[in-house]
Amino acid sequence: MADPPKKLERVRRDARRMARDARRLAAREARRLGDARAVVDAAAEEVEAAAESGEPSRLSEALRALDGLWETHLFRRGKPLWRELGQSALAAVVVALLVRAFVVESFQIPTGSMAPTLLVGDRIFVSKLSYAVRIPFTHLRLLELGAPRRGDVIVFENPREPQKDYVKRVVGVAGDVIELREQVLLVNGIPQPRSPLGEIAYVERSAEAGKTFSDTCRRYRESLARGPLAPPAGPLPADEEASWQAAAAGGVAAYDVLQCRRARLDAREGPFEVVRPGHVFVLGDNRDRSADSRGEGGWQVPLDHVRGRATLVFFSRGAGGTWPTAAAGVRLDRLFKPIE
Repeated sequence: MADPPKKLERVRRDARRMARDARRLAAREARRLGDARAVVDAAAEEVEAAAESGEPSRLSEALRALDGLWETHLFRRGKPLWRELGQSALAAVVVALLVRAFVVESFQIPTGSMAPTLLVGDRIFVSKLSYAVRIPFTHLRLLELGAPRRGDVIVFENPREPQKDYVKRVVGVAGDVIELREQVLLVNGIPQPRSPLGEIAYVERSAEAGKTFSDTCRRYRESLARGPLAPPAGPLPADEEASWQAAAAGGVAAYDVLQCRRARLDAREGPFEVVRPGHVFVLGDNRDRSADSRGEGGWQVPLDHVRGRATLVFFSRGAGGTWPTAAAGVRLDRLFKPIE
């Protein structure tokens, strides 16, 4: 049997909890209770005072009074557990939908067109507030927050295939002219520097055959100037370097690209049409296996088709993973990897 002092202390603790609950329910039902709320609050205060005094008879009488008021005014006013849980779940779903619609959304990478930056099986976060606040499921932009810059990796609705979302890198903004010579990227006639990083084994699953194939590709580190790129003042390499350095003062995006075909002397793509206002020109980092703005004579992405900026690889699973198998395991080295 419990000691009387310990039993009394437990009763006093439970009494205080009952008083708090009564006051909370009365506040929530204040409009319905009207003047009765003050009566409930007074009874709750008496219970707390009686518990503080430690007088068993006073506490017993105060509890009976509050219990009677509870039966009369508060009984069944507390939400049942299923309703509390249901409302909490509904609130969580609403918040998640709002976050997905306006703030951040996840996408899974289905192809290797952005390798080595993004691999098949990567799951990425896309910031939907990087450039604008949009009305979900429309192209309407409520508030402009900025514009894509050269080097940004964006997710967008393909203007040629509106039902498909693409992920590519912005290489041209309004006023730019894009060209590739012997697979070197030129913006407004200025080559963007790149340095070789050797050869790597490239592995991808063929969408047509459904089988995995491999190739040996060359990897380069490309440096894309973010600032305004004025055409070079003259034909000399020093003139091109001076223009690039001036643009690089506004920032440089550095990232890796793959080249799986051998460069052909004097091979050119473009120059493409000047990028129109309100549009961007995009390329895949896997330059030889990417459907991008070079296709069909050149096309551009309207800014109102841009869903957001790709910022982070939060999960990755596929070839090169560690668990459960190397062929289709989790790539631990890519978890929470910022996107360059």
